[in-house]
Amino acid sequence: MVESCSEPEAAAAVKTDRNPGLGSALVAALLCVSTARAQEQPLSAEELYERISPSVWMVEVRRTDSAAMGSAVVTAPGTLITNCHVVAKTTQIVVSHGSQVHAATVRHRDPTRDLCELRAPGVVAPAVNIGDWSRLRIGAKLYAIGNPRGLELTLSDGLLSGIRRDSRGALEALQISVPISPGSSGGGLFDTYGRLVGITTGGFPDAQNIGFALPATWIAELPRRAGMAPGTITPDPGPSPAPQSPEDPARIASIRPPHPQHPESKAAPAVFEYQLRDRLTGLVRRVVYRVDRREAGLVVINGGTRVEDVEGRVVTLTAAIAGEFEEAMPPGGWVLGGKAPDQNWSGTYMAVGDGRPFGMELRSAWQGEEMVQVAGRALRAMKVQFKGFTTRGGGARTNPPGSYSAVAWYSPELGRVVRFEARTRGGLGHTAFVVDEVLELTGVRSE
Repeated sequence: MVESCSEPEAAAAVKTDRNPGLGSALVAALLCVSTARAQEQPLSAEELYERISPSVWMVEVRRTDSAAMGSAVVTAPGTLITNCHVVAKTTQIVVSHGSQVHAATVRHRDPTRDLCELRAPGVVAPAVNIGDWSRLRIGAKLYAIGNPRGLELTLSDGLLSGIRRDSRGALEALQISVPISPGSSGGGLFDTYGRLVGITTGGFPDAQNIGFALPATWIAELPRRAGMAPGTITPDPGPSPAPQSPEDPARIASIRPPHPQHPESKAAPAVFEYQLRDRLTGLVRRVVYRVDRREAGLVVINGGTRVEDVEGRVVTLTAAIAGEFEEAMPPGGWVLGGKAPDQNWSGTYMAVGDGRPFGMELRSAWQGEEMVQVAGRALRAMKVQFKGFTTRGGGARTNPPGSYSAVAWYSPELGRVVRFEARTRGGLGHTAFVVDEVLELTGVRSE
């Protein structure tokens, strides 16, 4: 702290020293400490806005059939950070601040964490200072600056209301009471000293004062996690999810390899009990699949609301009870049989949703085998990973898509998925959506 004082300040301390016995160096040191402490005083809302607002920019994107906007924060010359769902599947990206307008491209992309780095060489603005979220306590005062509903550079405030972690204790998001509206995604969340502690990302559309931000300390990890050397890349290629009829045979054939017929399976347990956990809220509930009967190569479950073949392929589903596992399920299920080549596919489809179908575009890849624990028993499981996008939110096709990631562990012995994890975040305002769930098989029994 003492080193921060200038020579004139130290000289002034010597001249005003009324007690030479104390030593001018000591007086200078005390003055320096006092000056440093004064510099650490929290900023008023007016001071914070004046200092930080030049570093928060508006992001405007164009897609094939729509346009949207969000926010971004300057972290280095010509470099901005935003949410990946803001710039997902875009054909053009523009950043602006007042009369300044510049083209931008995506340089690094981490869809799992929903953080993307934009490169806009024309942007000249001060870089924000990044703070450590772990120094914050629940109830800490926070400020957000963004562009809600296109209202450029809007300041809002609130509190840190929670720290959200997954089942393994890993940080997932900062929960805040700061209002998050369309256009706020990708904006900056600041502590009272003006340090960037988070990137605002969204909230629950049906709840007030429940928003989320991604820790700003993740920004330093973005180039490594993006898995690429620095260099400008273009927005995501590939077709956008398009609504199609769930019963379209051509669509189903295009996304799934032919599935061989299997003989009747051996005797199987009659009850499969799962635990579904929302990793954002911590809410847990039981999901039970009760086998009613087996006939003609089919397994009838829960009164016929779910019907599978002997390898676990879903033939009929009329009631989704397992959250994302069933609501976003591809035709036939997440994993087909026990053969690795069958698990590598890509395509688009309409998922059943919670009564309102939504678009999915996924690529799947077999990741090998792992041993997993199910009800205290070790089972061999195939691991299949899914990456892509989802367009949802009340059926609004213009709602910005969200990046989608999921992993399924399938037990050939039981003929079903024993663990499933899914994450997505996208949309804007009242049509925003956030999903972070894990479904685990916790019990298998006969009746």
